[in-house]
Amino acid sequence: MMDHSLFLLGGSIWLNLVNTRFIHNKQLQDVLMDQTNALHWLETNHLLRLPDSPPGSDSLSQICAELTSLRRICMEALSSLEHQAKLSEDVFISLKERAEQLSIVTVVTSIEGQPSLNYEGKTTVDQVLYRVIRSIFDTLDTYPTDRIRKCEHEECILHFLDTSKSGKRRWCSMEICGNRHKAAEFYAKKRMRNLAPMPTDKA
Repeated sequence: MMDHSLFLLGGSIWLNLVNTRFIHNKQLQDVLMDQTNALHWLETNHLLRLPDSPPGSDSLSQICAELTSLRRICMEALSSLEHQAKLSEDVFISLKERAEQLSIVTVVTSIEGQPSLNYEGKTTVDQVLYRVIRSIFDTLDTYPTDRIRKCEHEECILHFLDTSKSGKRRWCSMEICGNRHKAAEFYAKKRMRNLAPMPTDKA
């Protein structure tokens, strides 16, 4: 079983979806290609409604296929944000078309006497895709686009939303890539010292 903390490094559901493709031992891995890992990813991101029973194999296959397709749009969104600081017209149209295909229902709840009006997908697939698409617009409504970044480690392809007060986050995870970078710098400096010529005594 994979480390579930990897499933939340993006800081927003749509970035967590992009991050279902990652590098491990210099090999590209895809969470959505394995139903067990995909189910853990869905559960970790709280995309399955609690009253619903876990999706069966056929339903999970459909969810993974739909998420794989939506992931491509999310990656295109990242590219357009990086180069244009906004969603391109093509990406906007793709998101609009995907959103309009969903069956959404209104849900009225009351928590401790406080009424609330919410929206959710009619089916499990609709719910999962709605939450992902909703997270894109929530991110763009709340944060400037320069807070959406790729990890600076040269061997990492993960993205994250920098919600820090300083806005200077560089790594998907300090424990993973930040420490790898520091260790690489340390050993590089050590090699340079070892290669440096030894001083010779003058006669």
